[in-house]
Amino acid sequence: MQRPVSMAKYLRRMGHRVTVLTTGAYGRLPDDAEQDVHRTYDLQLLRARFHGRREATPILEAGTYSNRPHPLSYVLVPEALVLAWAPFAMAAAVRLHRRERFDCVITTSPPESGHLIGLALKQMGAAWIADVRDGWVFESYRPRWRTRVQDSLDRWLERRVMRGADAVTTVAQPLVDYFRDELAANATLVPNGWDPERLEGAGPASNAVAGLLDPQRVSLVHAGRLEVVGRDPAPLVEAMRRLAAEDPDTAERLELVFAGSFTPRELELLGSDVAPGRIVVAGNLPRAEALALQRAADGLLLITAGTRTHEVTGKVFEYLGAGRPILALADGTEAARVVGEAHAGLSVPVAEADAARRALEAFATGSVPAPPDDARSAWAYPAVAELMAEQVEWACAVAQADATRRRARSTR
Repeated sequence: MQRPVSMAKYLRRMGHRVTVLTTGAYGRLPDDAEQDVHRTYDLQLLRARFHGRREATPILEAGTYSNRPHPLSYVLVPEALVLAWAPFAMAAAVRLHRRERFDCVITTSPPESGHLIGLALKQMGAAWIADVRDGWVFESYRPRWRTRVQDSLDRWLERRVMRGADAVTTVAQPLVDYFRDELAANATLVPNGWDPERLEGAGPASNAVAGLLDPQRVSLVHAGRLEVVGRDPAPLVEAMRRLAAEDPDTAERLELVFAGSFTPRELELLGSDVAPGRIVVAGNLPRAEALALQRAADGLLLITAGTRTHEVTGKVFEYLGAGRPILALADGTEAARVVGEAHAGLSVPVAEADAARRALEAFATGSVPAPPDDARSAWAYPAVAELMAEQVEWACAVAQADATRRRARSTR
């Protein structure tokens, strides 16, 4: 959720008054009132309390996790939060709009059900931008529907939202093309980005974090979850194993470091013997420490599922901000395009262990340079938020023109 948080911050600095509506399932922050952040009830709190917790946050911060979708993900269209959060959010959004009279509402997905709020507030006179971070029907991350009725309803909802919004913003060009060509939506690319202040605030790596890295090796760090979105580190582990067998001197100069929470299968895989190379499972780190670890690394690992052309996780941009060269298992995806345009490292096919082995050799010999500062800055959030501000102005102009036409028709 770094995109909406960073967008809100930099839009405020441009002079926009920003109200944030979000879930209360993950707790509150001391500056919520000052930042005009409103948190609503969420049935995910019931799930958290079933586990003996007051908030859902500790569930996400666990060292291991199961990749099984919630059973309601197979039942409710477009996803389970249409029941768990959307009704509470809808009531709060309508109440806030009646009080504040927003010029423009930006709804962001996932969850896709959040766009229903945009539909409602547009009917009440607000301009509306539907911001899409992952594919909805196109290359969806959600489980397949079990009935044709569910699939048809899901497709109808997507079409209704994308055509109904005054503007659609999305993070990847394949999604822009899909929304324009298939749904005739007014779609524009507004990429993800990295927040310079967040990275600066992380500071240098603590002794504990720095101790995770072997100063005698070239350290390649991966941060975040894998299997939850279909990413498989197996080809990379196999590449390390082959390098160890074929060129042990080079392998001895390398280590792969994985920070995050993992499934039991992933923990077993990352425990593979790649000696004289090294694989380190750092576990789940606080966000500031994870950012510091990335900046302390010699290189950063990006793994995509390779099955979605639009895949361009926010991790790509966080890595750009760290200023370290990237090894991306990402060919054929939007992530590979960004890494290439930023001159940020090497991109290889997702499932080809030999290509990954050659890339590991290149990193071990120090022949992969860090991305240049001018290339990185194009994806910093101050610049990205300016693109969103342009879309806000556009959406407001479209909504105003539509309102003028309606008034003209009503007076005939």
